[in-house]
Amino acid sequence: MSDEEDLELQALQRQLDDAFQTTRPRAGFEDHLWAELQVRRPWWQRVRAGIAGLVGGIRRIPAAPAGAVAALLVVAIFIGVLAQGGFHLRGGGAATSAGSPFQDEKGAQHVPAVGSGSFGRLPAPAAPGSASSTYPSQSSLALNAPLYTGPATLVWAGHLSIPVSTAPVYRFYEPTAVDADKFAMALGASPALQSSGAQELGRYSGDGFTLEVLSSTPNSREPLYVVNVTDRSRLPAPGPTPASTADSFLAAHRLSPGWPDNVTVDQSGNLMYVNYLRQFAVPGYTFAYLVDPSGTGYGLRVQLESGQPVMVTGPLPLSIESADYRIISVDQAARSAVASSTNGGGFATPPPTVRLTSAKLVYALVWAGDHSFYEPAFLFSGTFTHNGVTYVKRVLVPAVDPSQLSS
Repeated sequence: MSDEEDLELQALQRQLDDAFQTTRPRAGFEDHLWAELQVRRPWWQRVRAGIAGLVGGIRRIPAAPAGAVAALLVVAIFIGVLAQGGFHLRGGGAATSAGSPFQDEKGAQHVPAVGSGSFGRLPAPAAPGSASSTYPSQSSLALNAPLYTGPATLVWAGHLSIPVSTAPVYRFYEPTAVDADKFAMALGASPALQSSGAQELGRYSGDGFTLEVLSSTPNSREPLYVVNVTDRSRLPAPGPTPASTADSFLAAHRLSPGWPDNVTVDQSGNLMYVNYLRQFAVPGYTFAYLVDPSGTGYGLRVQLESGQPVMVTGPLPLSIESADYRIISVDQAARSAVASSTNGGGFATPPPTVRLTSAKLVYALVWAGDHSFYEPAFLFSGTFTHNGVTYVKRVLVPAVDPSQLSS
């Protein structure tokens, strides 16, 4: 090798060293992606474009050593994968926009109308209490009193300001047993037992833990994974706080949430529950909690016993896409809330009068067969007392404009 080629190789090696030192994602990178909701192409297209540009540049350097060229290609792919921020099934990790600009067959650019709803008409979320919740209460938005689902006379007596006229709707497709196998492989687990039912996609065993992956339960929960620790002797000593212990366990097992969350901690005897309440970013507004059929916030939960993690329950990480939909005003939502009625008898006769004093913009899971949606909704709530017992009344009003709902 000539001195000139040796110098070129050394220079390329220094560039590679610099690249590897600066490719680690900064803290909070995934949350920033979700908060900004930027329109992104699928990761493989971005990696392919990057490689094409890199190869084009290399062709203009005739003396580049072949080994260095291969190393640079590896760096390009490595950076493209890191930019996705974690493991997600069926495509990239960040939400893609179904309402982003697109080209027709002639190459002309088109931009969908704002709030046009490119997923078509949507099914409406179920009313609170109309379906049982699969998740235990996860603090913050949890009930502090029994939920009343019977008929009532409702009065809006609160205040809410929503300075936006559109909000994103998210869509994901049901995972398959193959997807469950890929998720298990990423965690270092292998198939252990044959699935026991239609909703169970797979059972797996890892180093000191077992894994179960479940498909959606209609109108109740999205695809779910459950990790049970089988060998606590392998666990490190508890951290200074329950949240730090949970964070360390999730990071070590590649289970850290890839979405915005708010962490809360509950305690029951020697059991501690660290809850990562899932949120969705609404551009121009703030973050909105994901709620279950009871109107309670949920997400990922780590159960600690005597300070050590023993179980993790959370939504299976899936690739989701988004589309903007027009939403109704707070006044429209309030009118719908007070006009709502609940089928079925209530224990209070005559029906109680309930002042709805609280309202939030939230997201609710809506099942649609082989795919499901996370849709924005207004959650109204108020309390009343009957026979000395305080009850909570909740009303969930779809936020999507009625003209874009199928039911």
